[in-house]
Amino acid sequence: MIRIANFAGEIPRAIPRLLSDNYAQIAANTKLENGALLPVRRGRYAYRLPQEADTIYLDGDTWLSWEGVFDVVPAPVAENRLYVTGGPVPQIIVDGVTYPLAVPMPLNAVDTTVTGVINPALQETILYTYTWVTDFDEESEPAPASDGVLWSPGLPITISGFSDPPEGRAISKMRIYRSQTSASGDTTFYFIHERIATASNYVDVPASNPIVEPLPSTDYNQPPVGLTGITALHNGMLAGFVGKKLYFSEPYKPHAWPEKYVLTMNFNIIGLGSFASCVAIMTDGCPYVCQGSAPENMTQERIEVNLPCINAQGIVDLGYSVAYPSTQGLVTISSSGAVVVSASMFTQDQWRSMSPESFIAAQYAGRYMAAYRYKDALGVEQSGILIIDMAGAPPFIMRASDDCEAMFFQLGTGRLYILRNGRDIYEWDSISEPFGELLWRSKRFVLTTLDNYGCILVEGEAANIYGDAETDKQRKEDNAELIRTWKTRGPIGDAAVGIVPVGGSKIKPLINPNGGTTDGSMPGTPISSQDSFSATVYADGKPLHTIYEINKACRLPSGILAKTWEIEIRATIMVTGISLCHSPSELAEG
Repeated sequence: MIRIANFAGEIPRAIPRLLSDNYAQIAANTKLENGALLPVRRGRYAYRLPQEADTIYLDGDTWLSWEGVFDVVPAPVAENRLYVTGGPVPQIIVDGVTYPLAVPMPLNAVDTTVTGVINPALQETILYTYTWVTDFDEESEPAPASDGVLWSPGLPITISGFSDPPEGRAISKMRIYRSQTSASGDTTFYFIHERIATASNYVDVPASNPIVEPLPSTDYNQPPVGLTGITALHNGMLAGFVGKKLYFSEPYKPHAWPEKYVLTMNFNIIGLGSFASCVAIMTDGCPYVCQGSAPENMTQERIEVNLPCINAQGIVDLGYSVAYPSTQGLVTISSSGAVVVSASMFTQDQWRSMSPESFIAAQYAGRYMAAYRYKDALGVEQSGILIIDMAGAPPFIMRASDDCEAMFFQLGTGRLYILRNGRDIYEWDSISEPFGELLWRSKRFVLTTLDNYGCILVEGEAANIYGDAETDKQRKEDNAELIRTWKTRGPIGDAAVGIVPVGGSKIKPLINPNGGTTDGSMPGTPISSQDSFSATVYADGKPLHTIYEINKACRLPSGILAKTWEIEIRATIMVTGISLCHSPSELAEG
């Protein structure tokens, strides 16, 4: 008897006859999360972009998009801010308004004039500078220091020559600083006054303006032009890169990127990722890891492996590690170093044939997911989504028939969104949608002699078409939004083709309090129009017989002798086990 349970996915590196009994030649559109075959749900249509894009990001309830590849991270200081790189200059988005991230510094020093007669016995030299401050409490680097002016107590000092603030950065205030020299001869600027940003003169009466905290932005620098790969780190830091240089922001001050924190790699940086208190640096040569609690104590370590990153869009933060495509396979960087985790799944030729240079990747349920598109040996274009489960023993892969141009993983909800046709956004495997059809084909069972199997039993149960209370909640939210925006119908051009019939309704059925659905069906039972199941037995590579009944022992044609046997499942329901026997009595005996 052949018994298959605790289903697993594909290992393309192994030939079909050498796979373990529960592994597959084909595992498509199936989850493989709990030992059963369970289909992936259909995607939930979420939004249609006004124009084609290559990058998508969900900010609250608002979809943002860009042409080209961009990196977006939320602010460590406020909920209403996003930081974006990928364009000519890094940017900040605040409440939907986009600004350059750099806060320009005042370019000219102020002039100073003392009114009154200076007491030579008490005179001292004073300098002034000032900074600009935005509506978002971002402070610029200071202006060049003024020339020193001799002053003695009791005399006012007129400060003139302030610059007008530049437009386009929401600069609304300025802070004025005065110097003080210590007994050891060190001169430090201290805050004395804040006012609206203006070029008008200011009169400082030192007795009325005591010094407060020292100037904090002395070493601030604007983010460099061309900064890209922005990544959020621990302790309020952001990281980015230009060429071989790795930049860090001041903690909780994402507008300030001091040059003194720059670390330089030996190779061009392709992308960044983070795990624990580390930042992983993927280059076109060896990878690096930097570790530290603050930008001033970050130390870099080169990992001595020849595993270059070949695609920044393939870099995925898995939480416990960072995964990226290399020439030799999928690599993960963690506290244990760099490991080619796909080595047991693919030969190098198999890996390279899938064009990992073009992967568009994200995570979902802790798995690495990459949209691929390549031409096979026959010149036929292949596309879909590759799903790599690294937790299995051994690890395995699955495939999904979807294709996409961008992905976005929403960390807070665990939802994955994909972009199709350049404009249409779907929630992948949405709990509010019915299940699709899975395809799973067993290993090739090779016998030592010709034999005949006369009976097959496939065990399973109906998948819940409409889900549970969480599904109901999501559907109610979706329906409320459709009603609020007057989009319950299907006018031409309002949605992607095939989403809803013209003149039909987008309102989705809900679970009733009595346990049924609003269309009269019962959750958890097969619905003929949506559920399907078939199991095909192959003998020596040819289809022998197909059954369409679950949980029922079915006879196979007699008199068929073969050495190789395979079973292929297609279903929209959950399959928990397969038994291929010589006779029903053998099945009954277990």
